[in-house]
Amino acid sequence: MKRTAAIVCLSAVLVTAGCTDSKSGSGGKPDPNNEKQASAEVVKNFAAAWVKAWAPDGKPDEAAALTDTPATFGKRLDEVDSALVAQSVTVTPQGDPKCSDDNNCSQDLAVEAVLRGIGTMKWTSTAAAVKTGDSWKIKASGDTIYPGLGASNYLKRVRALPARASILDRNGQPLTANRQVVIVGVASGNVATAATYAAFKAKLDVDGAKLKARAIAAPAGQFVDAITIRMEQWQALAPTFGKLPGVLTMGGTASLAESPTFARSLLGTMKTATAETLKNAGPTASAVDQVGTTGLQYSYQQQLAGTPGGTVTLRDGKTKLTIKTVFSQQGKPGTPVKTTIDPKLQRFAEAALATSKLPASLVAIQPSTGQILAAANGPTPTNYNRAFLGRYAPGSTFKIVTSAALLGSGLTVNTPLPCTNTINVFGKTFKNYDGLAAYGNGPMQKAFNESCNTAFISQHARLKSDGMTKAAAMFGIGQDLKLSVPAYGGEVPAPKDDVAEAASMIGQGTVTASPLAMALVAGAVQHGTALKPVLVPGKDPAGAAASPLPAATVAALRTFMRTTVTGGTAHALAPYGSAAAKTGTAEVVSNGKVITNGWMVGYRGDVAFAVIVEGGVSGGKAAGPILANFISKFS
Repeated sequence: MKRTAAIVCLSAVLVTAGCTDSKSGSGGKPDPNNEKQASAEVVKNFAAAWVKAWAPDGKPDEAAALTDTPATFGKRLDEVDSALVAQSVTVTPQGDPKCSDDNNCSQDLAVEAVLRGIGTMKWTSTAAAVKTGDSWKIKASGDTIYPGLGASNYLKRVRALPARASILDRNGQPLTANRQVVIVGVASGNVATAATYAAFKAKLDVDGAKLKARAIAAPAGQFVDAITIRMEQWQALAPTFGKLPGVLTMGGTASLAESPTFARSLLGTMKTATAETLKNAGPTASAVDQVGTTGLQYSYQQQLAGTPGGTVTLRDGKTKLTIKTVFSQQGKPGTPVKTTIDPKLQRFAEAALATSKLPASLVAIQPSTGQILAAANGPTPTNYNRAFLGRYAPGSTFKIVTSAALLGSGLTVNTPLPCTNTINVFGKTFKNYDGLAAYGNGPMQKAFNESCNTAFISQHARLKSDGMTKAAAMFGIGQDLKLSVPAYGGEVPAPKDDVAEAASMIGQGTVTASPLAMALVAGAVQHGTALKPVLVPGKDPAGAAASPLPAATVAALRTFMRTTVTGGTAHALAPYGSAAAKTGTAEVVSNGKVITNGWMVGYRGDVAFAVIVEGGVSGGKAAGPILANFISKFS
């Protein structure tokens, strides 16, 4: 016959005699004299306390207090948690307690522990409950946590990371590979000196003050990482830097490009995980992992990293030998990410930007597909991808859009436009750049070739208030570029008045675009239809970004851009085949001062391009030589 809790009560009289369910008794609490009720209650409470103990920042005190030897059990529960690197746990009592006649009961516990960076480990242990005085306690034992732990055995976790997959070029060849790196840091506390932190700033561009603050705040004996560098860089630094007080290093591997600069803003960087990047890396990542922090390495972190594997073994506490493997999970390698990058054009772009003394960016796309061939930022490497994210006034390169708007309003390529030194629009005076002298009336083509601002602004009354906004949309400007990495597609708000409209016609005022967006504008002229940019085929939206441009407009713009090279402001490209281009100079305010950015956009064959030079005196003088250098290197 089953024990007390299972006896069926036949009447209310018997209930008062002691036949109760688990909710009855004094104040709704289990009757301590009812073995199954009391033991089930303490097991339930213990299971809940165990869950709290293994939660982030959890403490074992509550669970330990429910055992017969709290002082030793709490430490043991904490040790197993640390050994497994348990992120969380669920503990579920199974069935009814099994009780003997000597106030001893036992109940199985189904345990599922999420091992940080590996996966979920499941097991069943047994909680033994004993009556101690007037209360019930869990008998403290290692077997309560995991069967076989006993008094001295322990669990050992080993995690294995699969090799990170490569980012590939347009031909399927690797742009990144797993290379040896060194993580450079300092010992926690006050071991490092002022000279050490100064060297971090001078040699590795690490903020020494912030590193010192982290070191002081870190627990004793901890390695405080500062930066991850390539093995060859460390080998050059090690003879002197490695001897500084407090400097510590750890070896590892990271998925890196052929050089620290190659396609850096596109491919991205790898660093030891932070709270932010760890969240992006997914549930199987660990705080000690090298993970993507920017670019494609960040966007495709989980795909590239794959899934870690791991084992947990039960070890003999005295011999340290493995008793048995209690958990094993096979890792899954990552899968490569194929891009549209042309490595030769990428190298050419970076080499061209290296000739600039000012910050500059270059983007090259394939007009027939919208695929991105190269994107570079220089002259020094940067993680910030100005080529995609920069929000610049496009200046006179925007006259490609303005010409399309005017041609759509009824003007023809031969309509005479007056090029004057200045033009006044409701009190705002506009002028020309690059020392362009007034030449009187001339066809639109001449105004385009010479980049005469006043000639184009003179026609502002022909356009409706949203005329420039609609014309820009024909070239894909203003759309959300849903690329695998962040990118800005430009914006041409409807002007609030005639002055703003006039400014928009020469790419000033509220008009903004990225170099990528302007390369797509040039590509639309070459192809005849604006296309969406693609960096990762199959992931990034592809196809037309707008309806095909009118055939007559395309023909006119192609002629305009070609003659700007053969006899206009883009003559720097004249020696290099049948290039077509448009220059631009945009005024911007920086730190309270008016400076100019130099632009040039264009195409040759099935390659369209855009260059901006921040602080460049003009498009022809600043951007022209960079583009000439770029296109001179490929046919």
